[in-house]
Amino acid sequence: MKHKTIKLTIGLAFLALLVMTQVRADDQDFLWEENSNQVTFSYYDMHFIAKAGGSVPKFQFMTDAGFEYAIMFHSLVEYLDYNEDGVYQFDETGLWKEDAPPGPVFSNTLPLSSVRFEFSGFDVEYVNISETEQELLAVHFNYTSQTIMAPNYGDFEITIVVHLYVNDQVIDGYDVLGNQEMKFDLIMNNWPWQREDTNLAMRFDIIPMNVAYNYRLNDTNGNPVNMNDNTTGYEYKVLNHGDGVKEQFSIGDEQYEGFFAYANQAKYLINNSYEYKQVNCSVSSQGDGTVQTYLSFEHFDDEVTYDPSVGTFEDPVIDEAGFGAIEIITIGTVSILAITLIGRTIKKKN
Repeated sequence: MKHKTIKLTIGLAFLALLVMTQVRADDQDFLWEENSNQVTFSYYDMHFIAKAGGSVPKFQFMTDAGFEYAIMFHSLVEYLDYNEDGVYQFDETGLWKEDAPPGPVFSNTLPLSSVRFEFSGFDVEYVNISETEQELLAVHFNYTSQTIMAPNYGDFEITIVVHLYVNDQVIDGYDVLGNQEMKFDLIMNNWPWQREDTNLAMRFDIIPMNVAYNYRLNDTNGNPVNMNDNTTGYEYKVLNHGDGVKEQFSIGDEQYEGFFAYANQAKYLINNSYEYKQVNCSVSSQGDGTVQTYLSFEHFDDEVTYDPSVGTFEDPVIDEAGFGAIEIITIGTVSILAITLIGRTIKKKN
């Protein structure tokens, strides 16, 4: 089949302009909009939100019923693995605990709040199913670092490439659920290493957003994670599975179950070719319901690419009678796009 990619540039200034779009929801699957570097995808009662641009990157999943959680890209930290367990612990931040530094020392932690990101606009991918019909395959967009405020990190680059697929996909062994999962590729270059024997940990915070729900969180092995005690400084290692690339934390309550997933390997660019190396995880909590998740990468000289995602195990709730017409009203600098899937049957959830 012939693929056709349509590049949609977002960000035209419609100052004081009222934009109104009506879409018949029983004929429409996806609706998304971008406003000040916040992108929202809606698929019936499910909503994925990506926030960046002047703030810490955050990816949210929510439903109309009020189930909501977020994954926040918090910070990057270079650390010396004192106990050689392959994961980050809070007491491993001192790079020069035993040896004197060879020169000036700077902070080994980069808060991602110091990074300013630029939104790329949408890249919408279709496939021709006949001479007159197309079917939507996926929607993609990027957040790319433009300016880093922290000293000594001016050459560091990070790009977040976001994907939402219509149908289930397997990408480098990573299973992605169609319509129910937002996958993001992290691409990092030029980290300013202070030592040759250190690792890099990326901190993600898993945050239940609606305290009215009785959330539960299980790690990749199904073990409950204590979110109500402060365990900072006692990060424990989460064991990877040996039978698959994808690891995932389940986030749920009495009605819904979502997840934060990540690959247990990363792709390293070494001498103009790619190699895969293991990624390990450790977690702790501040006692406020937020879980700090540290994913640890081996030392890299060139580039590393990594696959986490956020999603739900629940199918979208589709009203038997259909939604009728939906009105979306926005004012200001806003772009709205609605896509109708052609030739695809939506089944009602029982």
